[in-house]
Amino acid sequence: MHPSTELRDLTIQIAHAIGTGHVAALERHTSRHPGTVFLGTDPDEWWTDLASLRHAVLGQREAGVEVIPGEPMAFQEGEVGWAVDRGMRFRVGEQETPFRMSAVYRRRTGSGRWSTFIARSGSQTPRRSASRCRPSPSVGKHRK
Repeated sequence: MHPSTELRDLTIQIAHAIGTGHVAALERHTSRHPGTVFLGTDPDEWWTDLASLRHAVLGQREAGVEVIPGEPMAFQEGEVGWAVDRGMRFRVGEQETPFRMSAVYRRRTGSGRWSTFIARSGSQTPRRSASRCRPSPSVGKHRK
């Protein structure tokens, strides 16, 4: 396992694509494997296909949501890699909210292009606040 500037840069590029609604860039680096899944910060944000992911990204952009990447750490071993960024922020107008993102990548056979097949983001709720939270009744429901 070794650090990967290529995957660090790709993680930043994906964050920018989500934040600007540039779905073509996002789709270019998204696996078409049926096990691909994207998890958002809300329990109902669970996407397992490109059409749903595209709709969500465009909807967030239309709502004025910007995604600002932090300084991701990324690693790879052979044809598999992963990245984590705990410094990302959502911005809507002047209000910013910190969140985390992690992604697992695999290098595509033939093209050599990296694809993400698991991505997860989550808000950074302090533990003392999280202890007061109750699970949503929608946890575990899948969206397509």
